[in-house]
Amino acid sequence: MELFSLKYIFIIMNSKTYIIDLITNQIDNVLSTFQYDDDFIKILKAHNNEIIVKFPVKLDNGKTEIFKGYRVQHNNWLGPYKGGLRYSEDVYLDECKALSFWMTIKCAIHNLPFGGGKGGIKYDPRKHSEDENKRISQAFCNKIAGFIGPSVDIPAPDLGSNSKMMDWMTAEYQKISNNNLVYSVFTGKSITFRGSQGRDRATGLGVFLNIRLWYNNILKEDLVGRKYIIQGFGNVGSWTAYFLNKNGAKCKAIGDHTGYYKISKKFYESHSFEDIMKYNNDNRCLMHINKKYESIKEIKIEDFWKIKVDIVVPAAMELQINKEVIDTMNCKLIAEGANGPCNLDVDGLCLERGIELIPDVLCNSGGVIVSYFEWLQNRSNDYWGLETVETKLEIMLEKTFNRYLALRGLYGNKVTSRSLVYKLGFDNLLSAYEVKK
Repeated sequence: MELFSLKYIFIIMNSKTYIIDLITNQIDNVLSTFQYDDDFIKILKAHNNEIIVKFPVKLDNGKTEIFKGYRVQHNNWLGPYKGGLRYSEDVYLDECKALSFWMTIKCAIHNLPFGGGKGGIKYDPRKHSEDENKRISQAFCNKIAGFIGPSVDIPAPDLGSNSKMMDWMTAEYQKISNNNLVYSVFTGKSITFRGSQGRDRATGLGVFLNIRLWYNNILKEDLVGRKYIIQGFGNVGSWTAYFLNKNGAKCKAIGDHTGYYKISKKFYESHSFEDIMKYNNDNRCLMHINKKYESIKEIKIEDFWKIKVDIVVPAAMELQINKEVIDTMNCKLIAEGANGPCNLDVDGLCLERGIELIPDVLCNSGGVIVSYFEWLQNRSNDYWGLETVETKLEIMLEKTFNRYLALRGLYGNKVTSRSLVYKLGFDNLLSAYEVKK
């Protein structure tokens, strides 16, 4: 099957070019409605530090390879930099700059005591053994150790990295700093290495909780029986789907980088959605799931977006939804599980068509909130149970949503949801800026 038509290939190939334009456009949309101090905006648009490192690692075959890593630190008015580390051959500087800016906004929306950071290593961990991945992670930590710390910059897992890698780097940092009690320099660690309960599901749970808040308070409907499609079935997508299904919603189609699949009513007569999740976990992708279940049909990506549903969850790559795509969509709500999945035109088009949109900086912020919880637990040496973590996450998201709702009440349908959410973050950042300037 042809997974992508030329227009989708164009979107993906040009995402590196447009991601900075996307952020610039988002900021300009906020400034066209709300007035802010020129110096505040000028400084906010700048990045404090752009760190690029190269380091040698000896591989299992005895040969030495040079690896390249990044750490971009955007803004620390509210507190130490916070953000993930991507392990991918596609990591590049502008992406780290864009994502670090979004992290600043995510933290500021909830008034977390963090600023934005992002980074990664330009390589594919799937092409290396566990021992090689460990040595690469340790060497990268060694190179950036002088730029990070519990009160300076706290990295976390992201695309391609995981809790085990955070454990390795935490242990390496402890060795470098000669302090075996320092755990709060990385979050997203394993439970056995002082990670937090619930961190694995936090982003997906946050997406679900935001969807439920929107449905209950804005659409004034219950989630039970609502139909949805979800693009991307990694950590964020799969956990979002898990909680949606657990709360009575039903998935009509799924897709990832290996294919797109429509789920028929017949499938649910003899199977549960957990069977799809198990297939994905066992195979680490959705490829050929239609060959295991005859009631699941492979479809083109264009047909995936056209399916009539209540909720669309883009939880894969950036810049997946443009004007051509949204013109074919028939839904009530778009919940951005991924960072930047919609291009420059989509916010205004959603406003025109009456489609609700939960912007990424709010929708997928559950991960950084629970990272904040992990950081608190590490610093206090007081560890919480899963129920406590999930309850605290729900309370924080509801508190922020109520602030958004108050703003929406003031401006009605004249301002996009993204601009209103950005204003929540900008206002908190402005308060910190005015004290510090």
